[in-house]
Amino acid sequence: MSKQIVHHQSQSLWNYTLSPGWTMKEVEILNLALMKFGIGKWRKIINSECLPGKSIGQIYMQTQRLLGQQSLGEFMGLQVDLKKVYLHNMQKKNVFRKNNSIINTGDNMTQEERKKRIAENKKNFGISIADIALIKLPRYHVNSQTSFLSHDEIMEGNFTTVEKINNLCALKKDILRKLSKIENGELEEAFDDEIEQKRRYKKVMTDSDSSSA
Repeated sequence: MSKQIVHHQSQSLWNYTLSPGWTMKEVEILNLALMKFGIGKWRKIINSECLPGKSIGQIYMQTQRLLGQQSLGEFMGLQVDLKKVYLHNMQKKNVFRKNNSIINTGDNMTQEERKKRIAENKKNFGISIADIALIKLPRYHVNSQTSFLSHDEIMEGNFTTVEKINNLCALKKDILRKLSKIENGELEEAFDDEIEQKRRYKKVMTDSDSSSA
């Protein structure tokens, strides 16, 4: 991958589909974030503040569409050329698709099969350390709170059992924290702050789109 592709890939992104609530600009940023941090590094992406207001569930689903497949297990932890993966998947025949993404209709991979696939995908689609170092992400200075998957997103998502347990535990902690704030009369003020932060972020994104038009 060249320096030009890393920084100007947004000018001709592949024919992926947008998940609800996403703009083209945000997907361009997500593409760079996935290459920089790796697929599955959802917390790192959120903590980088390049996509404030996006939940792990939203990032997960848009990542599926960028890769062109619903199952992400064979790419977890990898920093890859997402466009190359997508085009590779689009060439596959005799597969079931939804929103241009391949649906897994077979048995789940074993741990050994998954390790083998990850190694193969790293070899075929991985990007170099030098290219990763060139990736620059925007950072929007809004103190957005960490977003969590909903119960339905966790149970219906294509997660492993361990991933479901970890996400449910994180959701439980967040619910308990919010319940405590309700009891102390703090939650309404926190929600007002979050709404204002999201309003400022949307304005920044709008101004960015206008200046690049």
